[in-house]
Amino acid sequence: MTLLISLKGKDGLVMAADSRGTFGDPRGVTAQNDAQHKAFILSPHVSVLIAGAGEIGSLIIDLVRKKIEEQKADWATPVMNILRDTVREQYNNWFPSVPPIQSIALIQSGQVPVRPELTFIVGGYEEDGTPRLFSMVNLMDFSPMLHNYGFAVQGIAQYALYLLNRLYESDRTIIELTPLAVYVITETASQDGKVGGPVNVITIRPGGEGCQFLEEETVKGIQDDNLSRSKVLRDSFYKKE
Repeated sequence: MTLLISLKGKDGLVMAADSRGTFGDPRGVTAQNDAQHKAFILSPHVSVLIAGAGEIGSLIIDLVRKKIEEQKADWATPVMNILRDTVREQYNNWFPSVPPIQSIALIQSGQVPVRPELTFIVGGYEEDGTPRLFSMVNLMDFSPMLHNYGFAVQGIAQYALYLLNRLYESDRTIIELTPLAVYVITETASQDGKVGGPVNVITIRPGGEGCQFLEEETVKGIQDDNLSRSKVLRDSFYKKE
């Protein structure tokens, strides 16, 4: 499984993902590794996070990058459309006998075949400077869903949604929101073993800076600072003698 977090601030976007891959039926014995790549820069001002069938997702990303490079494309909606067109085309070619949209009740009961699970969060800026966050999931034939409330979450979401509903504020800067994104992932990992491994972070700013990966050491430093924040919160509940 996985956890993907995207946050919109007043000066940019933060895109963060864990790196744990889980193999096998989660109701039984599973294997895992912490070397999955789930965060990708697609164009100067657009990045994407992926969850689900990671190997298929990585192949799709390679195809999309080639098309973006050929078309010299940028900006959130054009890049999102290239991604959607590409993944729908490939899924229709690879799984022609499986309808793209099935009844949820039949899926949950195991009565119908389903296409491999794949989810994207696309974050970036439009050419006019408008920030965008889109989600696309295979169960809805990758129909774009626009997140206009400041954040997007996919994967093991229950702890993340609780924390973001309490802590997220849209008028914060990237510098302030990056520790929050990392915190939400590491806190979820502390409670659910299907999330874990190194946290990968991309920041996106309008203008010349665009998309940038944070260095591994920078993210580790943020995690260390977050431990201090957690200790302050915990200690605040206990009266000192």
